[in-house]
Amino acid sequence: MGGMEMIIGGLTALFVLALVVGMTVRAVRAERGQRMRAAFGPLMGSLEIHQELHTGQKGLQDSVIESIQASEVRPSRTDGDPERD
Repeated sequence: MGGMEMIIGGLTALFVLALVVGMTVRAVRAERGQRMRAAFGPLMGSLEIHQELHTGQKGLQDSVIESIQASEVRPSRTDGDPERD
């Protein structure tokens, strides 16, 4: 194995180690019941952005935000119904 392969392998291992340590720290510091979300949230967010860039479609978070904004602008059909109050 040449010198360059050793360097690339070492840098890759260092990168993976940094990810694991960072996820572990986030999980330990998070509140009980939110540990998995805190640990894997940044990774899932980056994977969603990666998918958006490759497919050209909006991600789940952008779709939810757009849906909420649309529902705030446009009243629902029960907004003027006095029986619903």
